[in-house]
Amino acid sequence: GRPVFFLGLCLGHRCGAMALRRIRQVFDPSLRSDLLSASALGFIGDVVCQILIEKRPAPKEIEDLKWGHEEGKFDVRRLWALTLFSSAYIGGFLHFLYQFYSPAVFAMSKYMPLALRLQLRREDTMAHCFACACVDNVHCGTIYIPAYFISAGLLQGDSFQKSKDNLMTEWLTTYLSCTGFWIPFMWANWRHCAPAQRVKAMATGNLVWNVVI
Repeated sequence: GRPVFFLGLCLGHRCGAMALRRIRQVFDPSLRSDLLSASALGFIGDVVCQILIEKRPAPKEIEDLKWGHEEGKFDVRRLWALTLFSSAYIGGFLHFLYQFYSPAVFAMSKYMPLALRLQLRREDTMAHCFACACVDNVHCGTIYIPAYFISAGLLQGDSFQKSKDNLMTEWLTTYLSCTGFWIPFMWANWRHCAPAQRVKAMATGNLVWNVVI
């Protein structure tokens, strides 16, 4: 009786402590800040694209905000889809993923010559920051681009097959342009931004990416 009781008590305490840590992570102020920043910048980026780049008329009244896609009209559904994707992926997923870039570089450094290995193991070196940018480039090609085309397509009302076809058609062009823009940007991001500011910096870069590119 007693050993089982105390074992159950210990397990319950440990599970409770783990659950509390998870809850604290979910409500972590830095995560909330990243989610809000990514949402706001994603929203602003698509509004700028639609009004200034695509020359769609800005809605003046509530009646102008229609959910469906209409040629030449402000696309509310696209705005909602891209804002939601920006919040969930950039603000949420990248908040956690970025924490694994340096460990990935440390793991790869084992297979490098000694002089380079020493550089890669110091987070303040240009070599380490460039390696993190390269890790991010792999992430762009394998996760980000597929997630963007599939998620944004589905959220805008496209079928899975159409979203997949768009991905297959546009993947190479998108990946090459991502490589040219994001490797230098993420190199500078890791070099000059504190870890807590890297997601916000990326969200800001993504606004420029969406508007200019």
